[in-house]
Amino acid sequence: MGVRSAVLLPAHSLISWRYHLVSIVAVFLALALGVVMGTTVVKQGVIDELRSRTNAALNATHEAQKEVQLLQTELSVWTRYGAAVQERLLADQLVNEGVVIVTISGVDLSEVDGIRRAFQQSGATVMGVLEATSRMALTDAKAQQDMAAILGIPTPTDQATLAAEAARTLGARLAAGPPETGIPDPLRELIDHGFLALLAGSAPASSLGVPGQLFVFVAGAVQAPAVSPTAFLVPVLDQVVTASRPTAAAETTTSVYPFVTSIRSDGSLDGRLVTVDNADAAPGLVAIVLGLRDLLRDPAAGGDYGTKGRTSGLIPNPAP
Repeated sequence: MGVRSAVLLPAHSLISWRYHLVSIVAVFLALALGVVMGTTVVKQGVIDELRSRTNAALNATHEAQKEVQLLQTELSVWTRYGAAVQERLLADQLVNEGVVIVTISGVDLSEVDGIRRAFQQSGATVMGVLEATSRMALTDAKAQQDMAAILGIPTPTDQATLAAEAARTLGARLAAGPPETGIPDPLRELIDHGFLALLAGSAPASSLGVPGQLFVFVAGAVQAPAVSPTAFLVPVLDQVVTASRPTAAAETTTSVYPFVTSIRSDGSLDGRLVTVDNADAAPGLVAIVLGLRDLLRDPAAGGDYGTKGRTSGLIPNPAP
């Protein structure tokens, strides 16, 4: 059998391996470059969008800050204006009058101090501030036993009966004034046993409730109180009003529990006293003082002042 001879191709017809390798590398480099460039373009677009949104947010923040500063400036102006107007409106409205403030635990004492200062501006003297402590809620057996002993009620007596009698006793004592010498003073006993606190700056218990004094009952807080204002303060207030003692009931604007509203809905009380539902604001303080001034002149001149529901207005007529 014969052997086939090899086929020889021209040298220029063969593909150089080196050229082939370089071509492959060039293709992959081109693909890689394309991917990198495309990714760069996408990322830059995202960055531009984020930068735009950030700048917009910063501009909005700056505008909001300017608005807040403007509102703070306006608030400061109106606060100073309110304080100046309040002082002028209250000057000499209750000269030489004595006032007793009654409140419950949980009420912000800075609000009570604001009422005290308003009376000082009017020329009146706050004789004392009585605060019903959490013990007045009568939630434990020892408190119930002590209260029963003060009231002269046999034990055991249920909590509701004790609370009602305690309110009746305190109301009668404030309305009638201190007892004669030698007779136990229930107000003093309630203070001594921790059911009431006589706050700093107050006169002795024997000086509270004397004939001619005015009364302000204060409630209102952002949390529910230990002592119910409707179950305790309202019955006390009712007896004071029934005794024809000039009386105001006040609560704060942001109070989460009813006090003034319950009095306004009580047909037996409405119109016989002054109610104020924004005692933490200058108009409310003015309304308390001017309302009591009007009650001193006319016991039938009660009114409802503030911003909650139907009222007589923000303040009584300032004219004497």
